[in-house]
Formats: sequence, structure tokens, C-alpha cells
Amino acid sequence: MILVTGHIKLGAGEGEKARALLVKHMADCNAEEGCEFYSFAYDVTDPDLVRISESWASPEAIAAHGELPHQKAFGRALQAHGVQDVRVEGWNAEHWRTLIGG
Repeated sequence: MILVTGHIKLGAGEGEKARALLVKHMADCNAEEGCEFYSFAYDVTDPDLVRISESWASPEAIAAHGELPHQKAFGRALQAHGVQDVRVEGWNAEHWRTLIGG
């Protein structure tokens, strides 16, 4: 399992303008083979800061994801929203235990 976390800092006032793009990209990614989940969330203290959370079945699945046309098109389209900073990191992971919930 590969866990991915990160953020995208958009230009002032661009968070809401990017919503449709983010929603479509989440749906496209969640449909990919090997994607266990792919999610964007707005930071509650900054509506122009988008948090990234993903889980992939394998390193091969995430490598294939990076080469897909929709992934590359997303990166280009995102630039229209004044991207100021992006950081995305992948982690090797295995389930340890459930901390809360059943």
C-alpha cells in the first residue's frame, strides 16, 4: 500500500473556482485500477489550501496514475488557479490498527 499526502496552495479566492476541476479529478482517479481512495479537502482555516489524501494498492498503480492523460491535463488546468505551492509525498504503509470506529 502507498499512502499519499500533500497540499496545493491556490491563489487568493481560487479555491472555490477550482471546485469543479477538483471534483472531476477525484472521480477520474477513484476509477483507476489500483486506486483505493483519492480525496481533496479544503483546509478549514484557508479555503485556498487543498489537502491531498490518497491510497494506492502498489507502487506500480501510482506510477501508472502519473502517466495517464487525465492526470497530466489536471496539472495543466490547475495552473489557471494561480498555484502558489504544491507538495505531495508518498509513503510505504501497512495497516497498523483502527484507532477510532468500528
